[in-house]
Amino acid sequence: MPNQLTLLIDGNNALHRAHWVTKSNGVQLVNSSGVDVSDVFTFLKMVKSTVENFKADYVYIVWDKKLQYGQSNFRDLLSKGEYKANRDKEKNKDVYDNVELIVEFTKLLGVKNMFPGTLEADDVISWLAQHTEGQTVIVSADKDFIQLINPQISYYNPSKKQIINAGNVQSLLGMTPQEFLYYKAIVGEVSDNIEGLEGYGEVKGAKLAKEFVSNKESIEETKRLVVERNLKMVDLSYGIKTHPEEQTIYEEQLSQLQGLKPNFDEFQKKCTEYEFNSILR
Repeated sequence: MPNQLTLLIDGNNALHRAHWVTKSNGVQLVNSSGVDVSDVFTFLKMVKSTVENFKADYVYIVWDKKLQYGQSNFRDLLSKGEYKANRDKEKNKDVYDNVELIVEFTKLLGVKNMFPGTLEADDVISWLAQHTEGQTVIVSADKDFIQLINPQISYYNPSKKQIINAGNVQSLLGMTPQEFLYYKAIVGEVSDNIEGLEGYGEVKGAKLAKEFVSNKESIEETKRLVVERNLKMVDLSYGIKTHPEEQTIYEEQLSQLQGLKPNFDEFQKKCTEYEFNSILR
């Protein structure tokens, strides 16, 4: 259907924001059974607000939890284990404790939850965005998704309440989606422990990105090697090419989810059980 709108929500990113929003507010939501429901409640409120805002026809939430746990993927191998090695796992270990409960709640609303095999949510979202009809909006505070923007795919940053699409990406960023991809490979990504070119920040990085797109061969080899290595790490189409078996995993999930229908009676019962009364309003 050409007029339908699909939301692809970056689940871990949204839950991380929900967790730290509740932490920063200093208000812990504990129901009468003594269960801390802060993160789940905040997450559901965020999703409800986003779905209502976009009047979405279909909603997917994609998680980082791997279906084939313990297996390495190309990012681990390319970085020799350094990818995301700088993250404080102890600090974030309790952030994702409620994923299974959130999946239960959202499934009752007809939301389709998907998972990677050995890759990451970003890779699933990249693949899924190419397999949805009509307009697709990717919801995440992770700017890596800007590389996927085209006339059918837009990016919404809920932290900034900003939507970037094919019509405004260049005026907002001064770059095309393809140039933005090279820009990310040039400047690197501190949070993922991807080291960029030394001395290249926002301005120089954007300028060099344009040169890569327009005349790559003119750039000195040492710079090209670093950027081309990083490009494999940040290009969201690269993972599925390196792990073609992932496509089968995504297709199987997609097929199984097609028949999913909302069950509002059960959702209401679950909200009552956890005392999420305001969500039902």
